[in-house]
Amino acid sequence: MKLGSRVDDVGVPLKLAGAVTAGSGAINEDGFGFIGTPDDVCAAWVFDGVTGINGRNYLPGGSDARWLVERADGHLRRLAAGRAPLADVLAALVAALIADWRTISAGLDLPQDYDPPAACLVLVKRYGDAWQGLRLGDSCLLARYGNGDPHVVSASPNNAFDHWLSRQAAERRAAGVLDMKALLAEFHPQLIAGRAKRNKPHGYSILEASLAALTMPEFIAIGAPSDLLLCSDGYYRAVDHYQLHGDATLIAASGKPGGVDGVLAALRAVEAGDRDCRTFPRFKPADDATALALTLEEPMK
Repeated sequence: MKLGSRVDDVGVPLKLAGAVTAGSGAINEDGFGFIGTPDDVCAAWVFDGVTGINGRNYLPGGSDARWLVERADGHLRRLAAGRAPLADVLAALVAALIADWRTISAGLDLPQDYDPPAACLVLVKRYGDAWQGLRLGDSCLLARYGNGDPHVVSASPNNAFDHWLSRQAAERRAAGVLDMKALLAEFHPQLIAGRAKRNKPHGYSILEASLAALTMPEFIAIGAPSDLLLCSDGYYRAVDHYQLHGDATLIAASGKPGGVDGVLAALRAVEAGDRDCRTFPRFKPADDATALALTLEEPMK
């Protein structure tokens, strides 16, 4: 996918405008990181851990998805610091996660139908005058271009299944089924079927401790943007669920001082006022939300 084509522009370092991550429950399975300084970011990423459907957690860190996110984040802080192409960074990351999984799973008694941990990842890195991006899963990448080219281009979530699930959950809630555990139990077969499509043709990409994660990553030529926004789908709900923003206003609002915190507060206020998910149909009342914004403007104070 070619997100932006202005690779002939003079590369100006992007600054950290802000970053935020907030869980929707006891364990936040999202995460973010960057390499460089707030004045000169050379790589940045956002993780969105995939909530497990195993009935219990088997790994340390609070949840199986949280374990994967923490391990992957630690590896990226080393792997994304060099000049390696993003394809090589991903290959090294997956190899490290496979080694981690072999070590930690050796003493575990896992069920035969165990759903292994996974996470969405969006990663951007500057190479000379141009930025490149990598995406696995349904996290979002927005880029805005200045200097006479102010349009916004996006790689946003493909959430057709999520919207179907939201509609089905809304019907159950209307019939009086309000317990989340009951909804998870009813839709468990559909969730299992969806997980079986990971990193397979006609399915979707995801980061996991398996060579399958190298099957269908999305590499994005970003070019020389004036602003970048990386966010999980929980943060992007401000656009595709609550209509608080469009892509253009989301990246603009997020790039202002305190902007990511303001967007998060606004979407949490909507969720708090619609706990039964009737005004805005969705499978669960809230989701972990994470965003990292980069800009040519002054750095975060």
